[in-house]
Amino acid sequence: MFDRQNPETLSAYATEYGLLHDIAPETRRQYQIACGVFDRWAGHSVRLAELDARSLSLFLRDYADRVAPATVRSKRVQLLALWRAAADDGLCDLPTRRIRPARVPWTAPVAWTHSEVEALLAACRGLKRPHNSGLSRPDWWSLAIRVAWDLGLRWADQMLRLRVAAIAPGGILAFPQHKTGQVVIVRLSEPTLEALRASLVVAPRDLVTPWTSSHATFGDQFQRIIDRAGVRPGTWKYIRKSGATNVEIQKPGSATRHLGHAPGSLIAARHYIDPCIVNENFLSPAELTSPHPP
Repeated sequence: MFDRQNPETLSAYATEYGLLHDIAPETRRQYQIACGVFDRWAGHSVRLAELDARSLSLFLRDYADRVAPATVRSKRVQLLALWRAAADDGLCDLPTRRIRPARVPWTAPVAWTHSEVEALLAACRGLKRPHNSGLSRPDWWSLAIRVAWDLGLRWADQMLRLRVAAIAPGGILAFPQHKTGQVVIVRLSEPTLEALRASLVVAPRDLVTPWTSSHATFGDQFQRIIDRAGVRPGTWKYIRKSGATNVEIQKPGSATRHLGHAPGSLIAARHYIDPCIVNENFLSPAELTSPHPP
C-alpha cells in the first residue's frame, strides 16, 4: 500500500485539503493565500503543532492595521476552517479559546443599473481575438454577461457547472447551487436564448459559458470591459447584485428567490440589493427655498 506522509505545516495542509475536498478552485486559492499571509507574519511556515489561539489572534490584530475589516474577517474564517479540518483529521488540537473576531461595519451594497449593464454589452463588441471555446471574444463575453444577468448564478456555478442540456426549450432551469446545495429556479430571457442558440451553431459545447483559464485572468479581462464601458468600478459579482436589485425593483421581496437564498433570509437585503437604485424614486419632503434667492 502506498504510504503518504501527513502534512506538517498549515500551508501544506491547505494544498492537500484543496485536493481532497470538493471546493472551488478560487476557494482553494484563497486558503493558500491566507496561509501565505500568516506564514509571512510568523516569519516561517507555521506548523500544525504550533497553532494556538493567542498567535492567531495577534496575527489578526496586526493584520487589521493594514487591511480592511472585511479582509481580516475572511482570513480569520479561512484559517479557522483549515485549523478545524486539520483537527478533525487528527493532525492538531482544536482551538481552546475564542479567536479574536473581526468587527466589520455594514456598508450598503453597490450594484450597476440596467443601463450600465447594457453599456458592458456594448463594450464587448470591440473586443479582439477568438475565445478558446470557439466563439469570438465579443460573442462569448456578451453571452456570459447576459446569462449572469438573467440567472444570477455565482461565478463558478455559471462558468464551471452550467450545462446546455440542463436548459429547457423555454429557458427554464432548475439549478442545484454548489455552495448551498439548494435548487434555484431561473429563466433565460428570449434575447439570451437567441444568443445562446446562435453560439451553439458556431461552437457546439457542453457548458454554456465555459472558462478554462484562471480566475485572475478572468478578472483582468473583465476589468478591461469595465474600462471600455465607462461604468462605475466593480467586479463580476456586481452583475449578480445588479440582477437582484433589478428584480427587487419590479417586485419587492423577489431578490431572495432570484439569488437562490433560503426563504426569509436577509442576505439579499444586506449584501446584494443596492438601496440607492431601489429607492431612486422614493418620496422626499417638499424642497425648501433656494439658499441663493434671486
